[in-house]
Amino acid sequence: MVGTIALIALSVAQAGCSEPFNCPAPEVTVDASVHTETVPIERELQPLGGVLEVHWWEWTASGRCDFNIGDLILLREGVARLAPADAARLTLLTTSDAAELPDPDSRLSSWLPSAPAWRSGTGLDWREGEEGSFVSASYWLDPASGVVYFLSDADHDPAATPTASPS
Repeated sequence: MVGTIALIALSVAQAGCSEPFNCPAPEVTVDASVHTETVPIERELQPLGGVLEVHWWEWTASGRCDFNIGDLILLREGVARLAPADAARLTLLTTSDAAELPDPDSRLSSWLPSAPAWRSGTGLDWREGEEGSFVSASYWLDPASGVVYFLSDADHDPAATPTASPS
């Protein structure tokens, strides 16, 4: 056990980290403006059904730098307005004692309902793929407005998926 811990500490030190879990921030630029296109986030939207309108943005964060130096996670946050039938269907997958909604980014506030009654549930949350190539999403639904707030994360390789730089 001691040998394993020493080997991990040595690997982290050789990768340029001063101490475990304290890796340098990645140098990746991602367009931080609000987007409305659906193609880049098709996988996140697919469980929702009929999306009438979507607004989202993305950024990167360090992944598991303690074992895989340089791994990045692509994070997305957005708001989608659903067709009424899909909002009703998703309501059945939620509970009224929803977890508190994370603090949405201010750039999405124009599309959030004014007095939401957020619902969530494990039946609504979603994950696809294997470690090294996954996407997962958490959703909060306001049934009255048909609005879904979502947060998603995915493994990200900037060399494989070029990103736009800010304008």
